[in-house]
Amino acid sequence: MSVTIKIDHAHKCYGSNVIIEDLSVNIREGEFFTLLGPSGCGKTTLLRMIAGFNSIEGGDFYFNDTRINDIDPSKRRIGMVFQNYAIFPHLSVRDNVMFGLKNQPKKLSKADMLAQTETFMKLMHIEEYADRKPERLSGGQQQRVALARALVIQPDVLLMDEPLSNLDAKLRVEMRETIRSIQRNVGITTVYVTHDQEEAMAVSDRIAVMNLGEIQQIGTPQAIYQRPANLFVASFIGRTNLVDGEIVMENGQAMLRTAGGYTVAIDTLLPEEEKNQPVTVSVRPEEFIISGDDEGIAATVKSSTFLGLNMHYFLTLEDGTDVQVIQEAELDSRLPDGAKIRLRMKQGKINVFCKDGSRNLVRGVTNDNVPKQEA
Repeated sequence: MSVTIKIDHAHKCYGSNVIIEDLSVNIREGEFFTLLGPSGCGKTTLLRMIAGFNSIEGGDFYFNDTRINDIDPSKRRIGMVFQNYAIFPHLSVRDNVMFGLKNQPKKLSKADMLAQTETFMKLMHIEEYADRKPERLSGGQQQRVALARALVIQPDVLLMDEPLSNLDAKLRVEMRETIRSIQRNVGITTVYVTHDQEEAMAVSDRIAVMNLGEIQQIGTPQAIYQRPANLFVASFIGRTNLVDGEIVMENGQAMLRTAGGYTVAIDTLLPEEEKNQPVTVSVRPEEFIISGDDEGIAATVKSSTFLGLNMHYFLTLEDGTDVQVIQEAELDSRLPDGAKIRLRMKQGKINVFCKDGSRNLVRGVTNDNVPKQEA
């Protein structure tokens, strides 16, 4: 049975060092929910508070309607997958997977434990290694053992802490697809911790972007990428170019003016933000257009890289700002180093932030962590 997870005003500190000051979030039943952020942002601390491995200095944690703050970790019905796998080197694959079943409140017969173990080894495609010790397994195979051991007890919640960080790049891609597929198949509420943006985008139903113990934005991968709530999220999720600009009002129309006097009408601003003000513009590399005419921001090609489908250009704007541009690669179309070009923006795609970067000023920004106001 999957559950909802509710965290209400969580507080965590070590002595006088506050890690999480006041954090609230709701995680839906059966959802693959990812805590994403840089090292030290509090994501693993929060995960361990859910698991019961860290004390809770303030706030309430619920599985469905049951407050779990004072429930022993062994009775919270969680499965845990650690960064270092934490499988027992002296036990076979079969015995590692079966280990959790031996410590369940409801005792199972040896036959039932074996049957359940076989089921989850097959689910993870490790049944052929059942009699092997972990030292004879690859990193990916060991991770499958750890995942089978976590799921064999049929927990209500699956918690995963940087489970792919010790694998090579190719194996990480394979394992994240495996984890996502199995999670959908089992339908278990999953909280996943990672600092890898691509990994989070690939596996998650929703992502909570964290920084300095606070949630900056919660949303689907697409929503967070396309409409980040603030400049931190825009810069942390994927690559982006930051360009200084200003909003100027001309005959009631909001215009965005950037380097070199390039001006473009902008129709996506929130009505209350249609006023003269300095801004920071976030433009993804694929949201710049290399112009074939004299319109746009003047730029100089510093270098370029051919990556199969795309050309990656590294440019310098006339005000000295460095930017990256991704364009579809066409035969014999590579711009030489030193070439003088013009850049335009895909107007409907760009994001405009107040000067301090704390707010996105365009329409369409969603944040599932901000309560909706009553009508």
